[in-house]
Amino acid sequence: MNDDDDATLLRLYADEGSEPAFTELVRRHVNLVYGASLRRTGGDAHRAADVAQHVFTALARDARRLSGHTVLEAWLHTATRNASLNLMASEHRRKTREAEAVRLEASLSGSQPDPDWERIRPLLDGAIDELPEADRAAVVLRFLEHREFSEIGLALRVSADAARMRTERALDKLRAMLARRGVTSTAAALGAVVANQPLVSAPAGIASALAAASLAGGAAGLAAPLTTLMTTKTITTALVTGIVAFGIGAYYGGAGRPAAAPIAERQNPQQAIAIAALRKSNADLQADLDRVDAANELLTAANAKLKANLAELAAAKASAPATPPRNLSIGMSPRELKQTIMSNLRQIDAARAQYRLEKNADPSSVEDLVGDGGYIRRLRTVGGEDYSGLSMGAGQLLTVTTPDGTVVTYDPSGAQTTQITEPPTPAEHAQELMQSVAPALQQALAAYRAGNQGQNPPSPEALTPYFTNPQDAAAFAQARDAMKAAQAPPH
Repeated sequence: MNDDDDATLLRLYADEGSEPAFTELVRRHVNLVYGASLRRTGGDAHRAADVAQHVFTALARDARRLSGHTVLEAWLHTATRNASLNLMASEHRRKTREAEAVRLEASLSGSQPDPDWERIRPLLDGAIDELPEADRAAVVLRFLEHREFSEIGLALRVSADAARMRTERALDKLRAMLARRGVTSTAAALGAVVANQPLVSAPAGIASALAAASLAGGAAGLAAPLTTLMTTKTITTALVTGIVAFGIGAYYGGAGRPAAAPIAERQNPQQAIAIAALRKSNADLQADLDRVDAANELLTAANAKLKANLAELAAAKASAPATPPRNLSIGMSPRELKQTIMSNLRQIDAARAQYRLEKNADPSSVEDLVGDGGYIRRLRTVGGEDYSGLSMGAGQLLTVTTPDGTVVTYDPSGAQTTQITEPPTPAEHAQELMQSVAPALQQALAAYRAGNQGQNPPSPEALTPYFTNPQDAAAFAQARDAMKAAQAPPH
C-alpha cells in the first residue's frame, strides 16, 4: 500500500465528499487505530470503539489539512492517544465492567498473555508518543502494522536500507524510554516481543459503522464530548460473530495483516476517477524508481572507472623515475660550491645529534631531519649531490659525491682531517693512464727494436702490433689520446 494513496483518498473526500474514498481509508487503518485504542484503554473494547469513532471523526473533519501529512499512520497514532486521554479523563468505568471485558477477551482467544508483553502493553503507546514523528512513524509501521522495510521506505521517502536503520534507531530509543518506566530489555528483545504480538483486528462490521458515524460527525462539525457508538452488548455480539465467521486465528491476524476487502465491482464515476488517479500515481512512482535504478547503475559504472583511473595513475607515479635534485650551482665558484656542501653536512650532523638527544635513537634517514617542523627546514643541493644515502649512525663520517666526481667528507669527531677531494685534471688523468700502461709499453718498444735492427718506431702507432695482447694496445691508445687532449690549448 502506498501512502500517497491515503493523500489521494483524503483529497477526494475533502474536494468531492466521496464517501467510498473515506470508507476505504477507515478500512485500511481501523486495525491500527482500534489496536492502539484497545491498549490505551486497558483492553476495554467499548472504550476502544468510542476512541476509534472519535479519531475517524477528526480525520473526516480535517481531511483537507491532513491530505498533505507525510505519514498518515503516525498522525492516527497520535490522535488515538489524545482521544484516549480525553475519554479516560472524562469517564470512570466501573471496575467490574472492565474486568468482565478482559475475562471475555481472554476466554474467546483461548491463549494466555505473554508475561513480558503484559508488562510492556500498558506502557507501549505512551513511550511511542514521546518519539519524534519520523521515529514514531517507523515504529508504528514496522511493529504495529507489520510493514516490510520497503513499504516503510516508501512511506518515509527513503530507501529500504535507510528505513531499516531508522527503525533500529527508533527501537533503541523506545527501549530507553521503557527502561525509564521500569521495563528493561535489549532492543532486539523488545522488538521481538512487540513484533510477535498478533495484529489486533477490529470487530466485524465496525469499519462500516465507524465510517458512517464519522462521516456524520464530520459533516456536523462535532465539538461535543465523545458519544457512545456501540453498547457492550453490541461489541460482544460483533466479537463473537467475527470469531465464528473467520476463526480465532483470523480474528487476531496471526498470519499477517488482514486481507483487504474486495472493492465493489460496481463503481460510481467518482470511484473510477479515484482508482484511475491511484493507478497513474503508482505508474509514475514506478517510473521514478526505474530512473533512480538507472542512475545508480551509471553512478556505479562511473565509480568503477574512476577507481581504475586512480589505480593507473598511482602505478604510473610509482614507476616514474625520481626527480633529480635541483642544482643551484649556477654562478657559484668551485670553492663556494664545496663550502656550501660542507655547511650542509655540518647541519645534518648537528640535526642528527639533536634527534638522538631527544628520541634516544638514531634517525633512520636524512628525511627524518628535514622538512616543516623538522630540525632543518630546507636542505638544498648545489652541485647535484645526493644526501639520501648518508649514514645516520652516531659519530660516523658524512660523505657526498657530486656528479663531476668531487668528494666532500665531514668528520664530526675530528679524528680524521675533514677533506674535499677533487677530480684529477686532464693532464693528471693522462699521466695516470700512461703510468698504468708503462710496463707493457717497454716490452713493445724492446720487441720493435729487436725486429728492426735497433731502430726506434717512426710513430706511436707503429708499436701497436708489438704489444703482447690487444688489451695493452688499447690501453696505450687511450693513454696517448688523453695526452693529446691534455696538451691541446683550451677553446
